[in-house]
Amino acid sequence: MSNKCILLFILLLLFACNGEEVQESIKIPIDKVPALEGQEVWGNDSSFEKDQEIIDTVQEISALEKKMLAAGLVDIQSVDSTIQVDVKYATTDNFMGQVLYPDYHKVYLQPVVAERLSLAQKALQKIDSSLTLLVFDGTRPRSVQQAMWDALDTIPFNDRIKFVSNPANGSIHNYGCAVDLTIKNKNSDQWFDMGAGYDDLRKIAYPRHEEQFLASGDLTPHQVQNRKLLRQVMRAGGFWVIQTEWWHFNAFSRKKAAEMFDIVE
Repeated sequence: MSNKCILLFILLLLFACNGEEVQESIKIPIDKVPALEGQEVWGNDSSFEKDQEIIDTVQEISALEKKMLAAGLVDIQSVDSTIQVDVKYATTDNFMGQVLYPDYHKVYLQPVVAERLSLAQKALQKIDSSLTLLVFDGTRPRSVQQAMWDALDTIPFNDRIKFVSNPANGSIHNYGCAVDLTIKNKNSDQWFDMGAGYDDLRKIAYPRHEEQFLASGDLTPHQVQNRKLLRQVMRAGGFWVIQTEWWHFNAFSRKKAAEMFDIVE
């Protein structure tokens, strides 16, 4: 056998013995690895750390906020950071005197409704750049609606539905299409004097009775003008007030909201 043949034989033998090691040494670039459905490929340590931060953040948010996100709702301040919030049902400063939104201090709405609210904010700041909308409540789970309904069980049904929608039918709040709010100066803790408080059950809070209370002197022209300013800018955003609460504005009718969205249970 010639020297060339012997050399070729040795090379073939070595390849056969080490083939498994050669195959294992092949590396596929990380950006060429197909991701599994619903997963991302982490290409380096920095991207892993970033994704881990996102996971940690999601784990820290409240159960209620997770429910809002799962329903496709958006934090209004992520749409317009200039809007201020004071979530009354996350505190005891409400008509029930109870915390109804534990560990939850944001306001979520349907994306299209949040965009409308931003338009209302821009309309207000065009009138006076020192002013801002102050939002008390937005999307309200039906379970909370039920708690409110039950808390007013001493009030006759026909009067109760003027203040809290029957949860059996669903409130426009439950669809993420209604908002409770007022106006304040950006740099002040006090919001505008509307002649009646938020969640005020008295008829003086009814827009439909403003002229009557203005004539009796129970409402001042300044208080009524404040309410009219709020209605003006909210109309600019595509909202309308209900006639029994100066603070409550709808973006859609109940029928339209039900056609477009699901109730947040």
